[in-house]
Amino acid sequence: MTRPRVKSYGSVALGLSLLIFGIYFLNVLIGGPLGRKPWMSDVGEMLTLFAAVVFFVAGTLFREAQSGRRKSGVAPGEEG
Repeated sequence: MTRPRVKSYGSVALGLSLLIFGIYFLNVLIGGPLGRKPWMSDVGEMLTLFAAVVFFVAGTLFREAQSGRRKSGVAPGEEG
């Protein structure tokens, strides 16, 4: 049984962060300069931005762990 690569977790988390932040930004854009009613409430915007930040931090930490393993010579998926 093989373990999944850590780098792919980081890429997925960063991609999700970008997608979620894009949804948040689109909602703010619609409510601000375009003058239309945004579809998310203030609480919805806060939770969306919070989720984007959580995924960004998780992706960054996964990438940093991968980089640290590469520098120390430990193969991805192995215990260091």
